[in-house]
Amino acid sequence: MTGSRYTRQQLFVLRNHIPIDRVIEALDIHNAIHDGQYRFNCHVCHKMNTGISRKSNLARCFDCEKGYNTIDLVKEVLGLHFLESVAYLEKIKEQMPAEINQKYPCEKMARQNEMVHIGDVFKSLISPSPDKVSSTRALRQESQAISDLRKRVGYLEISIKSLSEKIAFMERQ
Repeated sequence: MTGSRYTRQQLFVLRNHIPIDRVIEALDIHNAIHDGQYRFNCHVCHKMNTGISRKSNLARCFDCEKGYNTIDLVKEVLGLHFLESVAYLEKIKEQMPAEINQKYPCEKMARQNEMVHIGDVFKSLISPSPDKVSSTRALRQESQAISDLRKRVGYLEISIKSLSEKIAFMERQ
């Protein structure tokens, strides 16, 4: 994914498949877990009254009311243009564990219409035991499990869209 033009799917992957907390950490933004919530230092107002939604992969400052997706956050913090921000996120994506990039290569799935096994989706639903929930490690594991599930759902959506387009094409003939 290089150049000045990106497909919607490529941008979708960068916005939704790179966890927002991973981007915050890659940008070296001060962050901490307070009362079980992930907080980071807002680049605009410099306060820690912030939060992230792992479900939507968005970050928000509740003081200045600024919201960010991964691309917006990179643009704001590094002062980059859109294409430069996308290229930066591409580098983060490439640094993600090889097994994630190999197991869930979004462009490959869209091209080959590979299906994700439902068992893989259910495996990611396993939550940590209650006695470990308060630990930072358990919170990161839960974050990773949620991120993996979000990726798998995205790939299922791609497969469904592709199959729907094929059905529509066949019906037109």
